[in-house]
Amino acid sequence: MAKAKTGSNREEPRRLPRGRHALAPEQVQADQRRRLIEAVPRVVAERGYEAMAVADIVKAAAVSRNAFYNNFGDKQECFAAAHEACHERLLALLEQPCDRGAAVEERVETALGAALDLLAAEPAVARLLFVEAPGASEEISLRYHEWLRRYGTLLRSAVPQAAQKSSLAVEIDQVIVGGIASRVASEVLQGRAAQLRVLTPHFVDYVLAFYGAGQPDPQGVNVVAMEPEQSAPEYPAARRKQAGA
Repeated sequence: MAKAKTGSNREEPRRLPRGRHALAPEQVQADQRRRLIEAVPRVVAERGYEAMAVADIVKAAAVSRNAFYNNFGDKQECFAAAHEACHERLLALLEQPCDRGAAVEERVETALGAALDLLAAEPAVARLLFVEAPGASEEISLRYHEWLRRYGTLLRSAVPQAAQKSSLAVEIDQVIVGGIASRVASEVLQGRAAQLRVLTPHFVDYVLAFYGAGQPDPQGVNVVAMEPEQSAPEYPAARRKQAGA
């Protein structure tokens, strides 16, 4: 898989104070777990899931190897926890209350815009969620698709007209959300994650067109022209090697 330029505006893991402190053991372990989870997107963006090793996560999180195994059984379990945490952050944005008197287009645009803002600000999170997770492992892939279905249900609830097509609801949801996820992954792979926000109005067009909630464009639904595929550098050799614990 080609390497994409990734970055993050999130701060480096906050370390516990050196020396003696008054934190209980369970607080220390919770802090270490948080730091490990927050380190995963950065590591997987740099190395990819296959090449990522426990040693890489431990180094990025600034914790000991023992601390890792006190929290997780292996790298897959740690990645799965990071995958859940990142989706929960995204879902929290999508679930934020909005003006119920606003037009459907405005509500959908506000929600999708907030989600794309997060992904654009944190390309490593975007890569973890939509590039690495689907192929990380069978278990994680299943969770990825469960999250897409959850987003689809949430999206349908924001469009009153969607209820009229309940017999095809699941299929329509999967097409819309799956298409958006695929486009996000494509942009990340092409190194354009920071520009994801510009896709908001086009995604809104897709959603409203599928649900029959918007006015059709006389020229058809506006589609963003894809730029020619560019060859991207390969991951380093370490990326191509399966890394063990």
